[in-house]
Amino acid sequence: MKTWILGVALATALSSAPVLADGGYYSGALGPRAAGRGGAFVARADDATAISVNPAGLADQRGTRLEVGNTFSYNSYAYTRAATLDYGNVQNGMPVPTAFARVKNGAPAQAADPFIGLTSDLGLSDWGFGVAMFAPPGIAQEEFPPAGGQNYMMVKRQAIILDTAISAAWKYRELFGLGVTAEWISVPRLQYSLMLDGNPFMAPNDPVSSQWDLLADTKGADWFVFNARLGAWLRPCPWLELAAAGQVVPTDIETHSTLAVTPRDPSVSVLLNRNDVTINLPLPMMARAGARYIGLDSGVERWDLELDVEYETWSRVNQFTVQTNGLVANASGQPIDIGRIVVPKHWKDTVSVKLGGDVALVPERWKLRAGVYYESAVAEPAYANVDFPGGPQLGGAVGGSFLSGAWEVALTYQLRYQPPVTVSEADARVYQQVPDSTCTAPYTDPNRCNANLMGRPAPAVNAGTYNASSHLVSLAVLYRFGGAGQPRESQP
Repeated sequence: MKTWILGVALATALSSAPVLADGGYYSGALGPRAAGRGGAFVARADDATAISVNPAGLADQRGTRLEVGNTFSYNSYAYTRAATLDYGNVQNGMPVPTAFARVKNGAPAQAADPFIGLTSDLGLSDWGFGVAMFAPPGIAQEEFPPAGGQNYMMVKRQAIILDTAISAAWKYRELFGLGVTAEWISVPRLQYSLMLDGNPFMAPNDPVSSQWDLLADTKGADWFVFNARLGAWLRPCPWLELAAAGQVVPTDIETHSTLAVTPRDPSVSVLLNRNDVTINLPLPMMARAGARYIGLDSGVERWDLELDVEYETWSRVNQFTVQTNGLVANASGQPIDIGRIVVPKHWKDTVSVKLGGDVALVPERWKLRAGVYYESAVAEPAYANVDFPGGPQLGGAVGGSFLSGAWEVALTYQLRYQPPVTVSEADARVYQQVPDSTCTAPYTDPNRCNANLMGRPAPAVNAGTYNASSHLVSLAVLYRFGGAGQPRESQP
């Protein structure tokens, strides 16, 4: 049934995907070098993650380099649904007021967001090439109680997303560089489940629970989504570097999924005439620009400070569309025609500001980096959901590198924090999923719609308070083959 909100799953999952920026589906920066600077990396872009951040940075990387890393995270997400009147439980002619307990993500620890990348100039002084395979940074799994106050929004989601990318870059002396990345995004597993009201009768009126509640669970995959990025940098003088990069291909992820439905009440039986559904999830376009000031000592870089601004077109995600391909359910003899499902999101474009830099504490041995950032909200409070944090995001990071000859070990800690978001029931606009509801727009027919919910298709289920924070630790080992692979800061 309307587990088709599953579209949201892809939204968050191991998250997300093509453009490695923050906000929307995304969470955190790729690799400890970028993450340690608060994500301010589009101008510096001096490791294998440049393949994703700014491919033009590959033209400035000499020799051949291998980078292997992983991000570990602990993702705390809590929700307390606002008290409501339970029109399905009337005593003495009055609906019973119902309060809800606070629920938390039951699977907060995430052990793997791996990255492996190889870059090389192939002996060409003005060219750079790279190939990488990685899981984009994000939250791969969330799990909430099936009977919790959030269950009509989401119960569980899990996703595996893998990116394979290949890049090429060229530079003109030390004045400017250009780069391009082609990417293959694979989603071998996407699971999403939520509770829906399967009441086949008119005027659904159970905002808290119902004997007709059905736990709907979908599992699907999309093995190929193409994406591309362009990047550039300009060095007008030795101490200043300007850069820009972006995703230039508007694309969607489309999963083909199977559906399983489990009634909450064992006395209710459910049959489906088919179990294949199609979920369409739009992806945003993105542009990022940065300026980097380079602190030089006798022509050698000792420290830098970078300011980046990112813009993402999340307004492309106006809704998630699910084609159920003629799906009809039968609940205890009552047919339920699922039809085409549209889940409104009404997201808006976001802007992120990031500030960070590196300093060589001990030249060619120890480096320290730190950064902070702010992201505007992707969702209005009225459309808040437990699928992922949609409010404004604040963050900071601190990290460092130990260098020894051709080896480098980089380690970073990041904190992402969403200030509490509170939504009143009057303002809430995420409604309970009620398949085959006879209550249609403008939702004012008292014979087909709940008289207590005039003007609404069903009870609003996203009122309440949302809290979210993530702690991320990124670790990578880098190895440079040959003497030509010395890092930029050690070159005179």
